[in-house]
Amino acid sequence: MNTRIQMNTLGLAIGILISVLGSDLSAQEKQDPTAESDVIKQTMSKIREVEKLDSYVEQNKALTATNKQLQAELAGIKKQVAKLTADLTEQTAKLRKQLLQMPTFEIKSKILGGGRNMAILQSKDRNFRIRVNTEMSVPVSEGIWVLMQVKNISKELIELHFPELERTVYLYD
Repeated sequence: MNTRIQMNTLGLAIGILISVLGSDLSAQEKQDPTAESDVIKQTMSKIREVEKLDSYVEQNKALTATNKQLQAELAGIKKQVAKLTADLTEQTAKLRKQLLQMPTFEIKSKILGGGRNMAILQSKDRNFRIRVNTEMSVPVSEGIWVLMQVKNISKELIELHFPELERTVYLYD
């Protein structure tokens, strides 16, 4: 019987050993070092991106060159726009000066002497009292007024300067 107990014990030990070895083998299969893991996949992905680095560097150089070219073109266009804007402003001012009609003045009276030369001018239905070296706004058309500078009042003439219109008017008496 001893042999039988020993055989059963031996059989039991072998069974346990097989089951333990079997479970170790299935665990080793799960932990196969040659199988791809997440870490290996990430590392390989980084290596592949580094391999593409030369391509990225070339693309970056091309984009930088294109950017410089476009910036130069933009600077040229900005200069052209600034010049055109200045020309347009100048032409608008010239047109405005040409379209405005000078007011017509009639000398109503003059007072000369004592260093205080004065006069009264009439334009349409308005009278203006003027003195030498004075400035005033006068209407040139409906709702448009311009600056008038009185330069001289003498026995022979009255000199009026309109700086906005770049004109000088001489009224003779």
